[in-house]
Amino acid sequence: MKTKGWREVFAFTFIQQIKTKSFIIGTLVITLIVALIAFMANFLPTLFLGDMMNDGGDDADDGMSIETLYLSNETDIPFEMAAAVQTLGVNVQSISAADVQTKVDSITDSTEKAVVSRIFMEEGMFSLDSRYSPEVSKGDCEVLTSMLISQIKAQYLVFSGLPEDRLLTALSGVASTVSCAGEEPTSFVQDMINAVVPMMSALVLFVFIFSYSQLVAQAIAIEKSSRIVEYLLTSIKPLALIIGKVLAMCCVSLMQFLIIGVGGGLGLVLSLPIGITSKIGEVTEAVASSAGAAGEGAGSDIDVAGVLNDIAKAFSNVDATTLIIMILTFVLGFLLYAGIAGVAGASVSKMEDLGPAIQPLSIIGVLGFYLAYFPQVTPEENVMGVVARYVPISSPFILPSDYMLGKIGLGEALISVAILLIADIAIMLLVAKVYENIILHTGSRLKLADMLKMSK
Repeated sequence: MKTKGWREVFAFTFIQQIKTKSFIIGTLVITLIVALIAFMANFLPTLFLGDMMNDGGDDADDGMSIETLYLSNETDIPFEMAAAVQTLGVNVQSISAADVQTKVDSITDSTEKAVVSRIFMEEGMFSLDSRYSPEVSKGDCEVLTSMLISQIKAQYLVFSGLPEDRLLTALSGVASTVSCAGEEPTSFVQDMINAVVPMMSALVLFVFIFSYSQLVAQAIAIEKSSRIVEYLLTSIKPLALIIGKVLAMCCVSLMQFLIIGVGGGLGLVLSLPIGITSKIGEVTEAVASSAGAAGEGAGSDIDVAGVLNDIAKAFSNVDATTLIIMILTFVLGFLLYAGIAGVAGASVSKMEDLGPAIQPLSIIGVLGFYLAYFPQVTPEENVMGVVARYVPISSPFILPSDYMLGKIGLGEALISVAILLIADIAIMLLVAKVYENIILHTGSRLKLADMLKMSK
């Protein structure tokens, strides 16, 4: 049989590859980096949360850095800010428009903890201009300004005749969704996930599949240039040789991919007790407290439960089937590119010719990657995205994320996998025929037309 001996080639190549220092060190370094990124992505936000909580605690204990607000109301609306502003521990003193500049000059070089604000009309809109003294923090001034703005809006509505029982509704804004008829509306969080995850998935899968495919070409070229292949072919058929090598490299790449994935997951798990995910309640409380201090009222709190629900909806299709689809797509995609790479490696007799030999593989790989990547730039379903799911050179990069996010069903995923499998079988049959006839070729690099002629 032409495939007899592939297991021995597989075992030898697999063991030799995982024993190399480059594989061991590279895997460890990348895994540590990914684990650290996952850990820090969950932990770093807690530092900002700590600053927020500390600032909030200082405000609660020591009050704001503002003691006095000098307010000039230059409109015909009788705005009354004293009651609201005093909740921040700030006293309000009314001044005339003529005294504004004088008061600004007096606080500029003084140690007074004061803010000078003027309310006026400009082009039919209310305007608020605030100047704070060097002793006042910009953040406190922004909090005070936010409260004044909300009070201006609310009091103007009341002045215009709006009943107070409708005031909250008028200030809360309008929640809106836009969706295609017959489809469930998606939130901003879901739209972001549906755009970012496919891009990142396509990039990661491309790097692994393409880089290991090149290693197949390099390994075959090394054996051929060193004449080791001639010794191997005395006992093993060419087809068994390439099958064993391709499958071994596929398993090595899949193993490294899983190790790195486990490392990233471990980094995330280790950060859970001290990460931002364990402090969701504190985040909500801090943001709500800040919003309340700014006088923004209801509708300003972050709907944490809603955000988590949106994330769960975006990944609602993740299950055991998803993992199987991802692994199948990864393996079949690797076999496709590795088969082409094997021919590229066999077409050269000298290592210096390997670069030009794998250029067609590079072109095909980059074309497949961008065919899978660019459709994700637009949120709507497009023809390029649909085509990319079924074209063998691009489906390995787009299919896993599309199925994971529920963009396609199991039936469509299986059709895409079946097309990829048929393409693999076809390319392997062609590769085996070409490989068997060119593996012992020596001399200048063979071009594609020359390889096809020799295989007839």
